[in-house]
Amino acid sequence: MPRFRASLFALTLAALTVTLAHAQSGSAAAFDKLFEQLDSERLNPATPEAAKAEIARLRALVPPGDRRRELLYQSTECFQPPEDANASLAYARQGVAASKAFGDVEAEARFQLCEASVLDMLGDPQHALGLYARGIELARRSEHPALVADGYVLRGNVYSYLGRHAEALSDFIGAQHLYDSSRQAERSEGNLQNIAVAYRRMGETDKAREYLERSRQIAERHGDWASLAVIAAQTGFLAEDTGHPDRALQYYEKGLSIARQRLTPADVAGMQLAMASAQASLGRWTQVLASISAAREGFAAVGDVSNEGMLSLLEARARAGLGQRAEALQLFARAEKAFVADGNDRYLEELYPPRAALYEQLGNPAAALADYKRFIALREKALAARSEQRTLLLREQTDASRRDVENQRLRSEKSLRDQEVRALLKARDWQRIALGLGIALVLVLGLWVARQIVRTRHLRVLALTDELTGVANRRRIDVLGAEVVRQARADERPLSVITFDIDGFKAINDRHGHLAGDQVIARVAAACQQALRQSDEIGRVGGEEFVVLLPDSAIDAAAQVGERVRASVESLDFSDVAPGLQVTISLGVTALAPRDADLPDLLKRADAALYQAKAAGRNCLRTG
Repeated sequence: MPRFRASLFALTLAALTVTLAHAQSGSAAAFDKLFEQLDSERLNPATPEAAKAEIARLRALVPPGDRRRELLYQSTECFQPPEDANASLAYARQGVAASKAFGDVEAEARFQLCEASVLDMLGDPQHALGLYARGIELARRSEHPALVADGYVLRGNVYSYLGRHAEALSDFIGAQHLYDSSRQAERSEGNLQNIAVAYRRMGETDKAREYLERSRQIAERHGDWASLAVIAAQTGFLAEDTGHPDRALQYYEKGLSIARQRLTPADVAGMQLAMASAQASLGRWTQVLASISAAREGFAAVGDVSNEGMLSLLEARARAGLGQRAEALQLFARAEKAFVADGNDRYLEELYPPRAALYEQLGNPAAALADYKRFIALREKALAARSEQRTLLLREQTDASRRDVENQRLRSEKSLRDQEVRALLKARDWQRIALGLGIALVLVLGLWVARQIVRTRHLRVLALTDELTGVANRRRIDVLGAEVVRQARADERPLSVITFDIDGFKAINDRHGHLAGDQVIARVAAACQQALRQSDEIGRVGGEEFVVLLPDSAIDAAAQVGERVRASVESLDFSDVAPGLQVTISLGVTALAPRDADLPDLLKRADAALYQAKAAGRNCLRTG
């Protein structure tokens, strides 16, 4: 009898184990299905409450002890509209650390993108750009094309806010290709709005209207209220841009109605801010103050301070319009400080004319003239930047068209060859045999030739590539440098050069070993290459020394590129190489001058500027 009871207990335990395994398997499958629906936006909750309910349902489906799915759930929750932005930032950073410790690159990429988006909300777009770059690289490593595209979209929105519209459009179009290739229809349709915004900010109003209309039709078909509110706002911005604030106000009121009924308090606040802009253009100062007060309350409820500069600017205009001049000046100063901190020239350009007019009313012509001069300088800079961005966009579109034409030609040639093969296959048996032998011979010869070509190219690449980092070596930089200098002089186009090296690299080698030093050099090179444009060329010319060639770039643009490179390196995480290891670089920037004979002359000045950066405390950039 005891033996029978023991056997019965064992059978019962086995049955419970199998039942539990089946239950967990079913829960995991249900989780994966819901996660994929939420992630691909095929499940689009109509209200914030419905969205919270879906997130709660996802949490309930996490199998006990399943760390990976728990991280995926948390990364989804991270992107929900925050009630406290600072708490959301801490949550994202905890997720990054937990994902890295667990070794889940996809989850780490999602949390990294979430951290960057919260930083952007908190008014730190420059820092957010570096984190977006890291999140995109992690998404690439996880081999998740749609997640890479999500990173492009998020980063593109920051570029667009900062006035770097060609870069924004490049990110949005790149995301569109990835969404289409991975069959992410919902994401692809939503991204049409981003492309429309980028075109609007570049002054391409017809293109912007075209994409907004396409997006509106899709959103109405799906009942996508969040998208309809965004489209209403963007159509209003387009009306304001073309000098029709009264028409813009109608679109904003429509968007506000949708936001109040269907969306979050933060969405309502954003629409109220937009309404204040149109009301200010119409001189309705009392309405402006009411809209701003309501918007401030909504943004404060979620800890969003990213719009404080624009709120202050619009309130300043209203106070000035109501004769409250002292308050207006204080608000103008607060807005100016916020825009300068963000590097937002577009909003500064809006600020200076009304403040100059206020200075004139106050009998301060010197201050008014200074503001008008600032406005003119920004306007000229914006026009030049817009021209450059359109040139970059045209170049990219031309390259894309050329690729399409080439692909079409190849498809036509392939089709013709297929027709010829079919005709030959209908010939007599001996002709088919001869054709088969001929094809076999051609294939053998082709494979042999291809092998030789690949080997030759590989040897050529090895001869011109730095083995550790994969970027150009000194020999290639010397050759390319001579060519770009010659081309710049021939075409009378600008050319800039950046030299940089890793701060305190010898101490890194001494303290952590040469293997760690090699890893630092390789990661720094990869981060810098990611931060550069496609036309730029980076090369390693010494142990920790690098040179960047920037064709078609004046020194101001080159300095911006250099600052982007510096920020990308500063944001790198080397904790897996050595705990607490922080790596920075110092940079020197110079531009081609009439007196320069060749590349060494530029490098000499860039090196001198680099020494100045070192002397200034490192982790900075100087021009020479």
